[in-house]
Amino acid sequence: MNIIILNDYASVRGGSAQVAIKSAVGLADLGYPVVFVYGGGEVVSALDHRNITLVNLGQYDLLSNPSKIDSAKNGLWNFTVEKKLLSFLKQFDVRNTVVHIHSWVKSLSISVFSVVFQLNLPFVVTLHDYFSVCPNGGFYNYPQEKICLCKPMSTQCLLANCDARSYFHKLWRSVRQILYSCSKFPYNVTNFITVSKYSEQILRRYLPSDSVYWRINNPVESIQSYPATPRNSQIFTYIGRLSKEKGLELLTGLKKFTGESFRFVGVGDLEPILKDFFPEAKFLGWCDWPEIDCALRDTRALLFTSQLYETQGLVVAEAAARGVPAIVSDVTAAKDFVEHKKTGLLFKSGSVESLEEQMLLASADDSLVESMGIECYNRYWGSPLSLSLHLKSLLSCYDIIIRQK
Repeated sequence: MNIIILNDYASVRGGSAQVAIKSAVGLADLGYPVVFVYGGGEVVSALDHRNITLVNLGQYDLLSNPSKIDSAKNGLWNFTVEKKLLSFLKQFDVRNTVVHIHSWVKSLSISVFSVVFQLNLPFVVTLHDYFSVCPNGGFYNYPQEKICLCKPMSTQCLLANCDARSYFHKLWRSVRQILYSCSKFPYNVTNFITVSKYSEQILRRYLPSDSVYWRINNPVESIQSYPATPRNSQIFTYIGRLSKEKGLELLTGLKKFTGESFRFVGVGDLEPILKDFFPEAKFLGWCDWPEIDCALRDTRALLFTSQLYETQGLVVAEAAARGVPAIVSDVTAAKDFVEHKKTGLLFKSGSVESLEEQMLLASADDSLVESMGIECYNRYWGSPLSLSLHLKSLLSCYDIIIRQK
């Protein structure tokens, strides 16, 4: 079986790239020939593997392109990518090849779908975000800082100024969405991979009802060891991008917590504000996994305050794998991992009062924190989101998709 992975990046620049790279390396370790096709930019060292062939299409992504005009045109439809990819993929036999598309909106563009349709290659798309149906990719109104309930591409949607940058950028993204139909996406996609029950329920309302939806959770980077003891810590840890849509401004409204209560792992636009408001807090920036493991093991509870739907919220599972409960916003996919007061705590999204109530509960009750930590640890390791299980599910999916041809 030839496995061809398409992704905007060959370095970790978000969850989709991380999963694409992990699966590529894992499949190569199992002896499968993997071709990793990417738009351009740096290449993570893990992809330097004897069973991995790297194909760099030599493109800028939307933000790094020195020409805004070229960036706008290529973001809608990248003809160079289409030409190069068509020429390259012609050599592969449809009887023993599968194409796995992870992300395309940053540099590859929707033109990649035109290629796989033309060549009739077996393929599958992982829905890492909501760009397949929503122009801004998040079902979120950024200026209003709330979930967007508009039907994608309806008149109400097109008139809504929901983009994080400007209404002009929203219109450009809407044009891109219209061009999806030119590549027959998503109507001619037979196989999708969803990463959570929550995100699948949202997406299936707008995707073809007769497509096959494979549930393959993203893998968690964790090796089972002794559970943490969250009752011994008084620190709440946040891991992720430091930005408004992640709900972090809620913390500045808390009345009974000081900066000494917080640890932030990540960077983002909100970092200066948080540092001014919480000068005593620990800001670690982006960390590698050994550092994150140490941070989680010295944590009372993980904070997952996002106001976005998200698609999985893997960091909550990563905390559970270490026996650390999470306090999670009730509008996010991460709540799939939380049973209130059993494996973590849920709060009403966007509510400072609700968040503070749950944080006070976690702070005051050692026995509750301990029991939640033990329960989330046991549940996670009863059915771990391991890389080996992820790869096994992928191979089963690939095999069936190829045989469909």
